[in-house]
Amino acid sequence: GLRLGWGFQNDILIFVTNHSPSKHQNTHQTHQTTMTSNTTPKAKAKLYYYGAAGRANMIRLTLAASGIEWDDIKPAAFPPTPEEKAHWRSIGKNTTTNVPMLVTSDGRVYSQSTAVLRAVARMGKLYPDTEEGSEYELYLVDKIMADADDLRSVAYGTFVNWGASQESADAFIDTTLELHMGNLERQLEGEYFVGSKMSVVDISVYDAVMSFGIGRVPQGHATILPKYPKLQALTKRVESHEKIQTYLASEANLSIYKFGPETLGK
Repeated sequence: GLRLGWGFQNDILIFVTNHSPSKHQNTHQTHQTTMTSNTTPKAKAKLYYYGAAGRANMIRLTLAASGIEWDDIKPAAFPPTPEEKAHWRSIGKNTTTNVPMLVTSDGRVYSQSTAVLRAVARMGKLYPDTEEGSEYELYLVDKIMADADDLRSVAYGTFVNWGASQESADAFIDTTLELHMGNLERQLEGEYFVGSKMSVVDISVYDAVMSFGIGRVPQGHATILPKYPKLQALTKRVESHEKIQTYLASEANLSIYKFGPETLGK
């Protein structure tokens, strides 16, 4: 069968299979993701990233919630070839890294994951409705999204399959994850973090908690998430959003690699 493996090489996420590409394989694999909507899509975009959730997951969820159609542009194989990386640089212009990278139908290029996230949220009107001049609510959005990114950053340092120690992974399960979840839980005072309807900050927290935390811990849905009832309720609200629900059930989402217990040596 197909064997999968992940790791880092020169700071690049690596995905390896024992399946040889066919002679018909293109330089890039393109997976078109079409979200059904009763309205005309706001944009047609291309999202460049690996065939994994990673830092592109929150962007995909926000694109879906916004009703924006996009194509996932993935390397034909892993690791990406020098030519593919050079192609990314030719588009994004960064001399370091360029993915996740979004290119909209008007040719505008967006890179750096949190900057792309905010741009998509503005396109999809997924910032909270606030009174004119209410800077504090906008600060809260940025602040809580930074808290969510703190969880992602510490999580990336605990991937045993990428060289982290088992001790660091065990500490993440025993203390670190719940430290961050508790910090997020205390700030969730209503159904949503800011405002009366789902916004980009809710999607960002959902992704951090589920993709980088609960989804990696064996039985995490049963043993850890119930300790944080407000976050648990928020995850259900995000997942029940009509357009996100459609995306989560789609082949586009189901076909990408998700971080699981193997990343914690479990």
